[in-house]
Amino acid sequence: MTTGIDLVLADHRQVEELFRQFESTRDPSLVGRIVAMLTDHDQAEHAALYPLARVVLADEALLQRSMIAHSAVKTAIDQLRQLEGQPLLDAVEALQALVAAHVADEETALLPALVERATAAQLEGLGARIEQAKQRVG
Repeated sequence: MTTGIDLVLADHRQVEELFRQFESTRDPSLVGRIVAMLTDHDQAEHAALYPLARVVLADEALLQRSMIAHSAVKTAIDQLRQLEGQPLLDAVEALQALVAAHVADEETALLPALVERATAAQLEGLGARIEQAKQRVG
């Protein structure tokens, strides 16, 4: 069965691919896809990943760091929605940098800690909760 960690990592790879496509094409239609994916991912992590991490890890500083990163991404998305032309392209690049930093932190700190400390059942349950959260959103 797919675990929640697998789903989070798959989302990370998908959004990285969308950013790569945007870098090479500068196709503004990709911005909507990037924003939708990040929004769904954010809501799924808040609904499923972070509650599990809070219980399993009991590392409030690590969770706060992730929450701050998510807040910065949300703010960047809100600002990006007001732009067009070159300012939009610049904002997408800034968003990409924020997302890359957050993904790197999550993949080197939070996710490995969860893999180490959570049970197989907890990680499978996380996967189910992430999928449910995405269905509610999408």
